[in-house]
Amino acid sequence: MLIGGLEKTGVVKGLSGILSVVLGQNIALGSIVLLFLVGLLSSVIPNIPLVVAMIPLLKQYLVNVGFVGAEVLSPGFDGQLPPEVLPLFYAMMYGATLGGNGTLVGASSNIVAAGISEQHRLIISFKAFLHYGIPVTIVQLVVAALYVTLRFLL
Repeated sequence: MLIGGLEKTGVVKGLSGILSVVLGQNIALGSIVLLFLVGLLSSVIPNIPLVVAMIPLLKQYLVNVGFVGAEVLSPGFDGQLPPEVLPLFYAMMYGATLGGNGTLVGASSNIVAAGISEQHRLIISFKAFLHYGIPVTIVQLVVAALYVTLRFLL
């Protein structure tokens, strides 16, 4: 419902327009920027709603820069995207998955682990989790960026 509202009000189209101006047709730059941006957002926003919100934004961006036709925006679209744009989707996937490791609320598993720890009288505070989570997330995102670059962009 929220994503539909963002699409109806033009927020998705506006944000994709900004992406179009900033990134143009540079898939390599777009992939790396997207990986880190989604990774950062995923540390404070649950990753599934974030990805659900990002897919229409990415599709609109691809239409704006001319990589695909407007038919990809239709709800019933089940065609194939061109292979050259797939790094954007892989970058989004890695960013959303790994970014959740940054904060205690970034992933459901983090909350579950903190709850289990608390049952065993070991309290993991938000600040204590950040102490370990942020460095690990940064390293993971850098490795993912290297992987996306080597695997899909070279």
